[in-house]
Amino acid sequence: MPGKKAPSSRVIPDKKHENSYPSFMKSLCSHGDSTMNRNIIIIGEHHEGTISPGTLELLDFSRALGSPFPEIILLGSDIFSLAENLAERTGCAVTLINGEHLNLYSAELYQKALLEVLRPRDERTLCIAFSHTSLGFDLAPALAHALQAPCISSVEDIEESSFVRSIFGGKLQSVVTPQNGPVVLTVLPGAFSPDRTPPEKSGHMRIVDVSVAPVSMIPQGERASEYRDSGLHDADVIVSAGRGIGKKENLSLISALASLFPRSALGASRAVCDLGWMEYRHQIGTTGQTVSPKLYIACGISGAIQHTSGMKNAQTIIAINSDPNAAIFSVSHYAIVEDLLSFIPVLMEEYTHPPG
Repeated sequence: MPGKKAPSSRVIPDKKHENSYPSFMKSLCSHGDSTMNRNIIIIGEHHEGTISPGTLELLDFSRALGSPFPEIILLGSDIFSLAENLAERTGCAVTLINGEHLNLYSAELYQKALLEVLRPRDERTLCIAFSHTSLGFDLAPALAHALQAPCISSVEDIEESSFVRSIFGGKLQSVVTPQNGPVVLTVLPGAFSPDRTPPEKSGHMRIVDVSVAPVSMIPQGERASEYRDSGLHDADVIVSAGRGIGKKENLSLISALASLFPRSALGASRAVCDLGWMEYRHQIGTTGQTVSPKLYIACGISGAIQHTSGMKNAQTIIAINSDPNAAIFSVSHYAIVEDLLSFIPVLMEEYTHPPG
């Protein structure tokens, strides 16, 4: 953008694949300017009176940047008690942007409302963080453009004051250091912890009334999908299928494996859902659900960051894949390099009829 410095970046091989890349790739690891002294602002999300888990994860992200009590901005219509409760439970300052037409999400209206609040401030110090949800990756680039700021998407880690994101299916990592000026980020769900120690004192809540009206698009309402709970969030064990299972008919084997465990559920990669082999309610990852079961068994899943971001906080991860270089092994506690169609029946037999 004219007059704005682009963020500096470097690319490094993922540790698992480091030796498979030429030496010139490793030479791209020199650090840029890692200083950051910014005001962290979290754009919170809520649905049906509940703050999203991704919003709470952004608090951990902010703490990792050295700002344990960032400002949180909520947008909505007459959600005063929700905003006040959020300030009490987090200890953060919460700004509620209140408007008649903000009860339903609209990129046009949300951007206008946010700019009314942000523009009077010193934009040079702003670091605005969204969760990488459908709202986040729709609104963040538009807001960044309006602020003439870089937009760094899919952040999964922090290295000093630089932001780490995976590229090329998780085989490389891009480390991006923002320069002077505002920056807008989206942070992958599951990359940071939603757990937070209760604050010693409550934060304060302030209300900013705005008058914004739709122009190019008028929201008509929301309609719930015919969604049946997959049980993923209540499961102690999740067995997930990837495209590596070969065909839809092989799902019966994955289901049989899951049935061996009490409180289990079936998960899936996006590829499996896109193929129509499983319903999207089973999808785990960036555009699906984020889970943290006691045991996660990945069957035929390659391990792109879009999937692993949704399951890498499981207590124990077992991956079964015939490809020894599959990225899923980099987040797994146990790696099984076998043909799953041959291995799973043997595993089930040993589990149900242990020797001796």
